[in-house]
Amino acid sequence: MHIHFKAALIGLFLLSPGLAPLSAQTYSNKESSILSFTAGVTSSNLLNDSIHFKPGILFHGGLAYSLMLNERLNAGIEVQYTGKAFKNESPIIKYRYYFVDIPLYLQLKLGGSIRVNAGGFYSIATNSQVVTIDPSKANGVNATKINALKPTDYGFLAGVEFDVSKDIAISARYSISGSTFFQKNEPNFGVFQLSLKYSPIRTYQVFFHRKEEQK
Repeated sequence: MHIHFKAALIGLFLLSPGLAPLSAQTYSNKESSILSFTAGVTSSNLLNDSIHFKPGILFHGGLAYSLMLNERLNAGIEVQYTGKAFKNESPIIKYRYYFVDIPLYLQLKLGGSIRVNAGGFYSIATNSQVVTIDPSKANGVNATKINALKPTDYGFLAGVEFDVSKDIAISARYSISGSTFFQKNEPNFGVFQLSLKYSPIRTYQVFFHRKEEQK
């Protein structure tokens, strides 16, 4: 499923310039869409946890596509490979879960370089493992495959993003499993993400806020 979604995302970006001839078009020095690469770290909590696991640190990375709806509002969609983890300190046991996350959100511009966003996400589990100390191994640890804690997940997100240059931005986001509110007896993730976003591909054709061409 996530493969088809990624193909649709890339296809949307590639086809969008071809939509312009359908009606009058103008050009602007402001972006109408941006394709970005993102990467960063995640810090995850297991919510409704009776064992009191500690947060675990892993990584995430993927693609982000933003479409400018008007002067203040953007729509964003992403495809990310995300690690979510937690651990026990005595004995040392680390649980690592990897997902393909598909966030979808609206983004409000607060100023020239600051944006806040809110929306939801859908996640598909890919692989999971438990890591324990094992002196018999060359690297000192033993990694064993385990079943996904949640084969699929959905939830809500909110975050902030600010530009450090034209092509580079830093973003922070918190996401929480939706079943935290609706099915409290299930295991749920709370995930904080800190990301670096690189945006080398932009379009400048204005689709949703066209103006009549100057005569």
